[in-house]
Amino acid sequence: MVGLVLGVVRFPVLMSVETSIGITAGTNLGVSTLGAITAAIRHYRQNNIQFHAFVFLATTGAAGAFIGSFLTGYIPIAILLTVIGLTVSYESFVLLKGSRINRKNDRNIKSFKVDGPETSNNIVINSKNRLILLESIIGFGVGFLGGLVGLVLGSIRMPAMISILKMEPRIAVGTNLAAASVMGISGMIGHIINNNIDYLVLTVMGSAAMVGGYLGARYTNRFSEKSLKRLIGIVLIVVAFTMFLRVFEMTTHILN
Repeated sequence: MVGLVLGVVRFPVLMSVETSIGITAGTNLGVSTLGAITAAIRHYRQNNIQFHAFVFLATTGAAGAFIGSFLTGYIPIAILLTVIGLTVSYESFVLLKGSRINRKNDRNIKSFKVDGPETSNNIVINSKNRLILLESIIGFGVGFLGGLVGLVLGSIRMPAMISILKMEPRIAVGTNLAAASVMGISGMIGHIINNNIDYLVLTVMGSAAMVGGYLGARYTNRFSEKSLKRLIGIVLIVVAFTMFLRVFEMTTHILN
């Protein structure tokens, strides 16, 4: 419904039954991917996906996730979750406060004079190049972290799409899930190669996630833009809290 498959909430549950961080990360990523796929299909039918952004976010995210999946276990998960939690906390604050610049005003070109068609074309080309660069940076960075920790990390990518790429929230929701599907598949391949998948858990939880994702996507368009931003912000607070709680539990376990 809000464009997030919430793998961070599922992660502690999987970690309590799996034998290693690698298997937990791989299985969790697989469940999130299956849920994202069915939700994305529904959002596609509701015209909630921006194709241009999807292409660049998905391809760069897939590359990042594939690379990150091979490095799982080399970087302490607690440090990564802390960084992600702080980022998500900030993004939820921005969304809830509503302090962003209005999309229409932000898209206007300011402070320079257009002399003719050639100058205007240069402005459009530069704007498109900048957009592609931003989409690629967001896609690869989030994909890499996601492959590393076993999360598709829509909780970072989607707020960035709203605040940096200036997408309408419902479009960001659908596009985020579509990009998460491709990124997740790429990360899963890496984890399958490394034998980091619990197929029984993936089958059971993945099936349920697919049903939940598809049903939840039906309700996205029923919210106004303002209400959807607020709802996303609230869900991000829950995500950040879950991450910090997990870091606390891991730190306590190490100290004991």
